[in-house]
Amino acid sequence: MEGIRRRREFEQAIRDVVARLEREGKDRIERTHVEEVGERYDLKPEEARDLFVDSRGEVWKGEFVESAEEPGWEAVKLESVPSSAPNTPDDLSV
Repeated sequence: MEGIRRRREFEQAIRDVVARLEREGKDRIERTHVEEVGERYDLKPEEARDLFVDSRGEVWKGEFVESAEEPGWEAVKLESVPSSAPNTPDDLSV
């Protein structure tokens, strides 16, 4: 049960971060940011990335930016994000 709660909290935190990025006029979220948010909820980097990818279409829409240095993606260029998330405290900033 604890794992489910952490995952839900992580998803809400990502929703808030993505909404904040939109309010700030930013259209990109870095993979490292996703991993750092996941770390706050005791998620391994792989878990955080997987949950973020799985939330595509529900929490965010956009295109992956492929990494030139290592396999996989380095960021997401956001196209559409929710506008209903409340302002979040600065401690969600990374």
